[in-house]
Amino acid sequence: MRSSVGVALAGGLLLAGSAGASDITFYENDGFNGRRFTATSSVSDFAGFGFNDRASSVTIRSGSWQICTDAFFRGRCVTLESGEYPSLGAMGLNDRISSAREVGWSGGGGGGGRAGVTLYDYIDFGGRSFAVDREISNLDGVFNDRAQSLIVHSGTWELCADAGYGGGCQSYGPGRYASLGALSARLSSLRPAGGGGGNGGAVAGVAAAAGQSCIRGRTSRDARS
Repeated sequence: MRSSVGVALAGGLLLAGSAGASDITFYENDGFNGRRFTATSSVSDFAGFGFNDRASSVTIRSGSWQICTDAFFRGRCVTLESGEYPSLGAMGLNDRISSAREVGWSGGGGGGGRAGVTLYDYIDFGGRSFAVDREISNLDGVFNDRAQSLIVHSGTWELCADAGYGGGCQSYGPGRYASLGALSARLSSLRPAGGGGGNGGAVAGVAAAAGQSCIRGRTSRDARS
C-alpha cells in the first residue's frame, strides 16, 4: 500500500500524496510551533522523514492515532483521539516518537453507533472469536477465562478478571491488542466504560500488545473540562 505522508517545513511543503480528512500533525516544539510533520497513513519509521525523536506537540483532525516510541509501532505506545495536544511532555513522550499509525476503526468521536469488541481464544487474534456489543457481567458458559487477544472496534471498554466487574480491571480504547497480558485467559466480565460513550474521559488502558504498552491519551480539551 502506498503511504501518503506529508512533511511541512518552515520554508515550504513537501507532500507525498494528498492530505486526507483523517490526519495527524507533529510539531517540533510545544504549543504547535517549529517544524511540522503531517501523516495521512501509517508511518513505521520517522527516521526516513527526518523527524525521529523530535515531536513535542500534536494535532489530530479526526479519528484515533497510535504513536509509539520505537520504529514499527514498538516500545511504549499511546492512543490519542482527535484534538490538540500542546505538549507531549505530560505523557512522557517529548522528543521520543518514532512511529505512528491510525487505529483501525471508523468514526470521528463517538455518539454514532454502539461500542463493540471482539475477543479471541489465542494471542494474535487466533482461535475462536466472540463478538460483544453490550455489557456482560459473567462470561461463564460463553467465553469465561478464554480470551487472550482483543479488538476494540469503537468506544472504551473495561475488562475484568472476575464476574460482576471485580478483580483486576483494565480499560481499552479502540485498537488491536495482540495479547491481553495479565488478563490473558482470565477475563470473566466486560462493559463499556463510562456508559459506553466514545469520549469516556481520562480512562487509562494498559495493553500488552506484542510487548508494547498502550494507554489512552487526553486531549487538551479534556484537561480543561
